[in-house]
Amino acid sequence: MIQKNELIASIDIGSSKIKCLIAKLKNNKIEILGKSIVASKGITKGLVTNFHEANLVVRECLEISEKQAGISLENIIVNAEFENISSNLLTEYKSVHGDQIEHEKDIQGLIHIAVDEIAKNNKDNAIIHIFSSNYKIDKKINVENPVGFKANIFSADIHAVLAEHSSIDNLKNIINSCELSVENYAFGTYALGLSFLNQNDLKEGAICIDFGKDKTSFAIFENNALSYVGVIPYGSNQVSKDLAKVLDIKIEIAERIKVESGECILNENTKDKIEYLPVHLFPDDDFRKISKTIVNTIINSRVEEILQLIYRKIKTYNSIDIKTKKIYLSGRGSNLVGLTSLIKKYFSQRTELVLQIKQEDENLVNNLSQDFLVCYGMVKNYFYGFPSEALPIKFKNTGFFSRLLSIFQK
Repeated sequence: MIQKNELIASIDIGSSKIKCLIAKLKNNKIEILGKSIVASKGITKGLVTNFHEANLVVRECLEISEKQAGISLENIIVNAEFENISSNLLTEYKSVHGDQIEHEKDIQGLIHIAVDEIAKNNKDNAIIHIFSSNYKIDKKINVENPVGFKANIFSADIHAVLAEHSSIDNLKNIINSCELSVENYAFGTYALGLSFLNQNDLKEGAICIDFGKDKTSFAIFENNALSYVGVIPYGSNQVSKDLAKVLDIKIEIAERIKVESGECILNENTKDKIEYLPVHLFPDDDFRKISKTIVNTIINSRVEEILQLIYRKIKTYNSIDIKTKKIYLSGRGSNLVGLTSLIKKYFSQRTELVLQIKQEDENLVNNLSQDFLVCYGMVKNYFYGFPSEALPIKFKNTGFFSRLLSIFQK
């Protein structure tokens, strides 16, 4: 049994905000010791674009949390969510020649084979997560856990979440420059899901969509595993840019129009009714007489494109029936008026805003705002793990799997 450290920190380095959370495990419950949010600089689409600026704001965020918790950190879990994140899916087989399947020798051996194959075919990438699920005995009998079964051969579906080494290394350098070591990396939308999904969601299947500032990411959960992920290089900020360009207005005014008056659903009943944007959205010298219909058409076009890109990515993962899955929507752009209705059109009628979910977690001692869901998901995964994650959070002095992950991330 792995002895987990009683204290850990996590950091969510986004393009809009940077968030840090420090927590400890006491009587098997998570207690928040410190937390902080600062405005982000030097980060675009999850990637470091200005090392000096990013270093300063990350350091500031860490120092606020450390001061609140009254401790000095040594290790931290880091959200790694880039445009180059990808899912690598394969089915791996292992012969056991009629013997009984053992956990250490056979299941770990099968994962080892999969890691070798993934490493050979993805030399520019690092493993962020790897999951095993859908076990089969002799290619036909489905079992939840193959340990103890006698078989000639058994197999498992393997899902590896990969990121480019260069992207990981730049994040690592930022953390190291703050005199900290990276405990592990986590895909943010996976951590988001772990923070609030219930057992039924994990079993029956759910899709988390994080509509961020400059990217939109998704994570698909089913059969108690993370089965597919993806990142689209457009977010809510792209909508503002579209408005600024088409309407020939300043980006600040475009953002205000989007937030206060924009909708992404086109109302057929009012499309012939001319209604203009209110004057208060414009500074005195920048007033423009602009139709709300034009604004909403621009917003709708970009949001529909983002949703279509997500839909196409998900459909490449052929085994999922999108219409039957529950959709959870989060992120900076999730409050766009009409977005939930538009997602219901493309995906599922069972769509909910994460911000509207009542957060009740029996594992959490003290209250935590919605801003820290990704950070909390990383902490929760560190302390409790996720059953199908074959390479769990990399604790010190751990065994076989964590050493594999350590080797592969170098």
